[in-house]
Amino acid sequence: MPESKDLKTYHGSCHCGTITYLFKLRLPPTTDPNIREGLNRIYKCNCTVCHKMGFFHCRPIDPAADFILTSPSTIEEMGRYSLKGIVEWYFCRKCGVHVLGLGGSWKQEDVDVDEWAGKEGGSGKKQKVWVTRPKGERQEKDKEGKEFVKPFHYVSVNATTLDHGQEGLDLREWHEKGWIFYVECWKRKEGEGSKERFGTPHECGMY
Repeated sequence: MPESKDLKTYHGSCHCGTITYLFKLRLPPTTDPNIREGLNRIYKCNCTVCHKMGFFHCRPIDPAADFILTSPSTIEEMGRYSLKGIVEWYFCRKCGVHVLGLGGSWKQEDVDVDEWAGKEGGSGKKQKVWVTRPKGERQEKDKEGKEFVKPFHYVSVNATTLDHGQEGLDLREWHEKGWIFYVECWKRKEGEGSKERFGTPHECGMY
């Protein structure tokens, strides 16, 4: 697991600013699609949900520690689309922007946001924010193909909602340096399985 000092905090929002969040990210991300633990993951998926939403996935290293929702004050103020009850996709009811996907649960906590973001000394003031926690369990396989059960905790922000003008953050660089990988999920139901690669999207996917 990378040291916390390797992470930089970025802020993001929907277009109108109703939804705001903070997200800890380490750049460059992994470029090995076989590594799934302890690293950020930046990718585009060709499943019909992600494709039609235009969702550009950016996953935190530690969902519980590296993401907080700073507004709105209640989760019900956001729009929500749930696919089979596994992952819920949240969007702004005012401007319509899809901001994040969550496979987990919400918990409200009092946090010194400046301290959380890594500012020395913090502000000394706490405010209510939303954090995420695991929900349920999921069966997975290790490198040898052996199955095991782990808590299910999925968080992915739409990278296009990271705010412009932040130091060290330029989505053009992500493409130019080949950091984005593309996931084949559209044909998974046909028995072809999930495939990942760099360079070009899979069928029906987007750059």
